[in-house]
Amino acid sequence: MFHGTWGYVHMPSQELLDTLDGSKLDLTTYQKALNEVKTMDIDPALLMPSSEASEHYHWVMKSQIATALKKYLRKPLEQEGAIPTEPPVIDQISCKSPVIHMFKLMDKSDNSAEGIGQVMEAIQIQSGLIPEEFFSQLQPMDADLGTCQNLKSLWDIRYPSDEPHNSLNNLVMQLGCSHTLWNIAQTRFTKHLGNSSNEDDLGAWRTLSSLGIAPKKVIQKKDFTAMIQHMEKVHESTLVLCLR
Repeated sequence: MFHGTWGYVHMPSQELLDTLDGSKLDLTTYQKALNEVKTMDIDPALLMPSSEASEHYHWVMKSQIATALKKYLRKPLEQEGAIPTEPPVIDQISCKSPVIHMFKLMDKSDNSAEGIGQVMEAIQIQSGLIPEEFFSQLQPMDADLGTCQNLKSLWDIRYPSDEPHNSLNNLVMQLGCSHTLWNIAQTRFTKHLGNSSNEDDLGAWRTLSSLGIAPKKVIQKKDFTAMIQHMEKVHESTLVLCLR
């Protein structure tokens, strides 16, 4: 993973590697899989939640309703048999410390196609691999949206090329989890926030305004935590209103 002038290498755990077929973790297998995507039949059932996921979602909603009820309205006389306020754990993340190796700060810029090429060369040098080795192996990386777009521009500029260090077709850029969650949350919340300049608008801004939160301060570009907290307040307020 890298961002601008800094980055790090996240080494996969041995437990994960033991579950994989090492002979298929190469560039050839990856490119073959991409070519098969063009003719792959998509089963709509693959996009639907499983029965286990639906059951978990059911208990998540019940736990949220129970939390709002106990926190703001009324507590049950007996806790035994009451709906739990904590949903069942699902896909729990391992608490083991990951093995991470930091890159040295790079005097390069990833704000252009040319800069991305320079960053890749800097990473290759720090890896200790010669260009033929580094650019012939599959290199999955996390990056932000701008970096992914700049790499695509560099691909277009250098296409076609049979030299791995020129084509850079071994690089797999994917949006990091934080960027993906941020973009999804911001888009959905912006859609429901509404127009605070219109008094007839009944968007989420009205609920937050009643709680003393200025609409202009709800969605801060660099404060993901605050935005999620505002979403939770709107959700809790809606549940309380429905329960009363």
